[in-house]
Amino acid sequence: MEQNPKTERRKWRYTWEAQSHSPNLRLFLFDSETNPKNHCNNLSVSIIPEKSQLLVSWIGSEAERREDGVSLRVTVPRVLLDAESPIKFRALDDHIEVRLVLLLPVDHPLVSDLVTGDGEKSAPLVMGYDVKTLTLMGGVHLHCRKCSVRLTKRALFEFSEMPSVNWRESADNWFGTCCCSFGGISEKMVVKYTNSYACSSGLCLLSATTVLLSEDDLVECILSDKVGMGRGCDIGRVELGSGRSEVDSESHENGGEVDDSRDKVSSVPECCVHDSHGSSEGFQLDQRLTLDKKFLLDGFLEDVFMAKASNVSKNLDWIELACPECSSPLGAYPSGCGSNNEPIDGGVRLFKCYISTSPATGESSDVFRRYTLERMFTNQLVECAKEELSFHVLVKDLTTKSHLFQIIILNPNSWSLTGLCSSLDEAGSTSELSPIVKVLFSDCNSSLVKKVDEEVYILKGQGEELIELLTRASKFLPSSCAYLQDSLVSSMHL
Repeated sequence: MEQNPKTERRKWRYTWEAQSHSPNLRLFLFDSETNPKNHCNNLSVSIIPEKSQLLVSWIGSEAERREDGVSLRVTVPRVLLDAESPIKFRALDDHIEVRLVLLLPVDHPLVSDLVTGDGEKSAPLVMGYDVKTLTLMGGVHLHCRKCSVRLTKRALFEFSEMPSVNWRESADNWFGTCCCSFGGISEKMVVKYTNSYACSSGLCLLSATTVLLSEDDLVECILSDKVGMGRGCDIGRVELGSGRSEVDSESHENGGEVDDSRDKVSSVPECCVHDSHGSSEGFQLDQRLTLDKKFLLDGFLEDVFMAKASNVSKNLDWIELACPECSSPLGAYPSGCGSNNEPIDGGVRLFKCYISTSPATGESSDVFRRYTLERMFTNQLVECAKEELSFHVLVKDLTTKSHLFQIIILNPNSWSLTGLCSSLDEAGSTSELSPIVKVLFSDCNSSLVKKVDEEVYILKGQGEELIELLTRASKFLPSSCAYLQDSLVSSMHL
């Protein structure tokens, strides 16, 4: 059937949606001009199984009617359709809606492998897999994903999972907070862990979203233009790696974290003051913590990609890193007051979505090929939400603490596929539904911040990129379905 020339000039978009645990598949078919309710007469929908296509046909209005009508072909994703169930469809003001019945929901164990095919794009981001794969590679260089320039001086051989930043809380819960408990094992264990934590050359620590490595392992030009830009502060001078810090007596307001450590001995209860060499050793070690280790101990150096409000310190600046070749973002590092803009712990955090382990980006040898800014943010967002049915998150700028956007999780268990329709009778191609999270999105310039369950902080560049992604994804639905409670209905890939 030949396509109407006027309709052919317009781009008809299709968007398939399915929900976990629901045996239904829903199609939205729309363009920017047509009112299907008024112009799509004699609408008919049929399936072409051998081509994995849905054929949608109608006769146009008087102004554009042709003898052979209008026909669009829509790719049908890999699902198990119930062939005996009728196809339901209707023409609405700004889109055509089609509903198909499935034999089993898309996330059912019996069909999940079929739906996701080889699973490359929709496979979960697992840190354990990254550590294991990198270790087996026997020497890895990191590259900028955009221009492929090498970022590391020498090959990296040692990889490990980033330690938890909540060791003090965990140790206290397990052993007790009093130093008399098991000979002060809680204090000694936490202090020993903190002092042993260091960004040593050749060691690569991985978190869910970042790669932490020593500044000594990076090519010199990455950090050279950052040194000397730090701001002054009265928190004191830190000698990195020296095991001591000099703190001004008037720095209580900005350097309270350090004072807490220094005052610990004077505030020890009488039950803890005894001749046990082991218990006093822990406090002596704690007193010798440098400022960078103290920040780590209090949790301020957690994953910078998306930090919670409880892990943000006013005594730290996060300095963004860019590729020396193409200036695309790479990551960031923490710089304390008085450290002359150098990494406070000697380490640099590179975001997995901006780097690769292969000069040729996207090859199977690139361990981080499945990481994107969108997927990393979505996974962290769902992790924050846990089992909440509706979760409100306010996203702020890590540097200025100003509002960037607000996001509300509507459904973390959705599946989707979108694209442009074809008008040609060509061989069909198989496509996959991808797991997504349905959200409500609003930038803080156009709406009031209402209920907030969690505040998170990200770098401004990543925030602006996410706003663009969310705005673009909202256009994958017809306008009548794209707004709810004065916010955009959007989605993000898991």
